[in-house]
This record gives sequence, structure tokens and C-alpha cells, in this order.
Amino acid sequence: MLFRQRASSSLAAGVVLTCAFAASGCNNGNGATAPGSTSLYVVGAQGNFRSINTAMNAAPEGETIDVQAGTYGERVIVTKRGMKLRGTSAVLDGALLDGRGIGIHVNGAPDVEVTGFTVRNFERGIVIENAANTTLRANEVHSNNSKDGSTAPPLAAGVSLFEGVVLIGATNAQITDNVLRNNGHDGLMIMGASRNNTVRGNRVRDNGAQTTPGQFG
Repeated sequence: MLFRQRASSSLAAGVVLTCAFAASGCNNGNGATAPGSTSLYVVGAQGNFRSINTAMNAAPEGETIDVQAGTYGERVIVTKRGMKLRGTSAVLDGALLDGRGIGIHVNGAPDVEVTGFTVRNFERGIVIENAANTTLRANEVHSNNSKDGSTAPPLAAGVSLFEGVVLIGATNAQITDNVLRNNGHDGLMIMGASRNNTVRGNRVRDNGAQTTPGQFG
């Protein structure tokens, strides 16, 4: 099975914006655009911001956030229309936090693009919720697992969160050319009145190790 579709879900409440950038801490600068980038919002050791959320908060709708190579301990929430998150060997790692919650949560914002990220060690890697025209392309989402125990019970409403990518009320999303692997339950779950979404060219494998009866897709 490549992905599972369900009718309803509940997300973990109270997601806290925190950050622990592995290389340089969480302070943002206000310097000029980083060399070699046309974006005004560049995150990384050579950028003018040290955290993705700080850049996101500073940028207006429709801006591009370029995230340089590095490992970032953040839970990123996207609520602005048209934001483009573009990673270059950028890793979001829940292990730098407590492993709870969602790595990237596109929450109600239309026309968002997320490309070039590795998202790992959260409970859910990427969630698109009540958003239209989201593009997820060329990301690797892996090792997102339930933190409630080494083996979670079969999935039921309100039990465990342990998926790679989840669509809830998502419309016209493009989920293409991603690698979705080694997540505790589904690599990709589509649910909650999602419709007209395109899923193409993804590699989905070795998910479901925390799910009875075992691995699937």
C-alpha cells in the first residue's frame, strides 16, 4: 500500500515554535542578502537569518525563503499565502527538540511551495491542512514516529501520530518526486475532505514499523 486515506483526524494541539539551529543558534541578523542568492530572506550560517521561523515572520506574503545547508531544530508553521520554502541540503530534525509535533505545518495558507528539505524525527513530518494549491516537491520525509512507545497500537482517532506526509482538507496539492520512508505508520495519508490532489513520482517504502500488522508502503 502506498498511502492510506481516512475520513477524519485530530492534530496534536499546542505546537510550540522553537528552534535550535545546530551550527549557529537562533539569533537572526538583519544584514544584506547572502552572496549568491536573490532572496531577501536567507536562512543559515551565511544567511541574514539563523532560523526559518524568524525569516518567515519577517517576510511578507508571497516571498521566497532560501534555507542553506545545515540541520535545524524547528517546528515550522506556514500561515502566509504564497510562501516558498526552498531548501538546499536543509534538514529539519525533531531530535534537536523533543521529537513531538509536526516538522512543517502548512496551515490554511494557499499557494505554498516546499522543496528540497529533509524532515525527520518528528511525529508527523509535513502536514497540509485546509490549504489549496500546495506544492511538495523533492523532499525526503523519514523516521517520523510515535513517541508514546516503541510499538504504537493500531491507528484510531486520537491515538498516535506517526506519519510522513498528511493531507487534511487539502485541495489541488501537488505531491511529486518526494521520498517517504521509514515512518511509523503511513508514508502518505490523505484524509478529511481532501480532493483534486496529484500524487506522482514519489518513492514510498518501509513505512509502518509501528503499526499492527506491520510494514506497508
